[in-house]
This record gives sequence, C-alpha cells and structure tokens, in this order.
Amino acid sequence: MPEYLDFTFFQPKGRLANIVQGVWSASVVPHSPNSIKRLLQSDACSGILFNLNSPIQLNDKSISMGGVLLPVSKQAQEIILPPDSAVVGVRFHPAISFAILGRIYQQATMINQDEDNVLALKSLGKQLKQVQGHYARIVVLYRWLHKVLLSIDEVPVSLKTALQALERKKSPGELSSHVALSQRQIERQFQKWLDMTPKYYQRISRVKTALNALKYQPEIALANLALSSGFTDQAHMTREFQYIGKITPKQYSKRVIHDRNNI
Repeated sequence: MPEYLDFTFFQPKGRLANIVQGVWSASVVPHSPNSIKRLLQSDACSGILFNLNSPIQLNDKSISMGGVLLPVSKQAQEIILPPDSAVVGVRFHPAISFAILGRIYQQATMINQDEDNVLALKSLGKQLKQVQGHYARIVVLYRWLHKVLLSIDEVPVSLKTALQALERKKSPGELSSHVALSQRQIERQFQKWLDMTPKYYQRISRVKTALNALKYQPEIALANLALSSGFTDQAHMTREFQYIGKITPKQYSKRVIHDRNNI
C-alpha cells in the first residue's frame, strides 16, 4: 500500500525536554488520490502549527497558509491534509503554552500582530516557508525555541506538583494535601493555566495512558486495561474513550493492528 503521508517527529533533550513534547513536520505527496485524515488525541496540551501550503482542515475549521495558535486539547480532533500540503509545528507540555503566550486560546487562532511583536512568530513562519524538507524545518523551529526559552516564565511549582500527583492517580480532591494551596486555589490555578479542572485533566490522563498501552499491546484484555489505567470498569473506559478520544478502545486496537499489518 503506498504511503502518501510523510511524518517526522523530534523529541528534544536537555532543557527543552522540560517544556516541549516534540517538534514535528508532515507533508502529503502531490499525487495522493485523497486527502489524509488523522485523529489527534487529546493531551491537555497546546502548541503552534504553521501551514506552509494549501488550506487544511482542523475539525470544522479551515486553516489557510500561515501560523496558528492552538487551544488546549480537551477532546480528540480530526485533521485533514489535502494532497501537496505541508505543515510543521511544536507541541508543548501542559501549561507551557500559557507561560509562553500569556493566555489560553479557545479555538485555533491565526497569528496576529500582538503575538508577532513578542515572539516574532510571523518571521518564524517566513523562515519555515523558505526551507525545504522535514529536517530543515525542525532545525528552524528548534533554534527559535531556544531563543524563546530565555524569557519564558516558569510554571508554578504547585501546579507541577499537582499535575504529577494526578498522573500518579491521586484523587483531585486530595491535591491540597500534596500542594501548599487550598482546593479552591488549586482549581483557580488549573483554570488559569490549563483551562480545565483537575478532575478533567485526570480524565484526559487516564485515556492517554490507556491509548499508549493499546499502541504497544493492541490485543490486551480491555477489562484488565481499564483497571490498570484507573477506570472503574471496561464500560467506564469505553465511555471516556468515546467522549475524549472520539473512538472506542476496540476500534483503536483494530486500527493499531491494521497499521502494523500494512507497514
């Protein structure tokens, strides 16, 4: 089966690894018979995307050529890339986009003059447009990130500690015993930096954990997966997958197996 989508993902090391999940570049060959559709799973994070060619689709929003500031991902999104499209971007860790941009975007937003003055994002977009190939684009983004890091505000230690506690499957109602803040203060901090409650962040974290497990063990018993990922039972896991991931565990495991068999 011909592969029409070309995708490269680079995971930084060192200081960058603490704020950036990855820098990526993707393109669809001009002779692709159809647009490429992919489901981008929720991770409670945000990022910046640069569309370097023809318009693409993110859910029901058409994105023309240029830079786009992305909202915090609360549910899976479908991206549609037409033939001859080229996109590149960076994905931050939780709360980092607020530290860099100073605000939360509620929808995919084209870069305007305000953001450009602070971060030189339009200049970055022009540089990305001028180079060819995944490696060259990733190098341009990587260099820009190092410059941005010099002025980035740190995510509060209390928020980092709370996020780590939730990922260790601690109850959202117990966070005040792990962080020197009241539960109300913790809730406000989550809303400011992540645009969600601690409880919703934990829901996303559970689904993400289960998705990663299925990626490497697609034939795992779903009842066992549900319990090991922190769900009450398999039915609970399926409901959360459908709401947050826009796919059922069984559908996802079948997709993983299909992709492996067609490599």
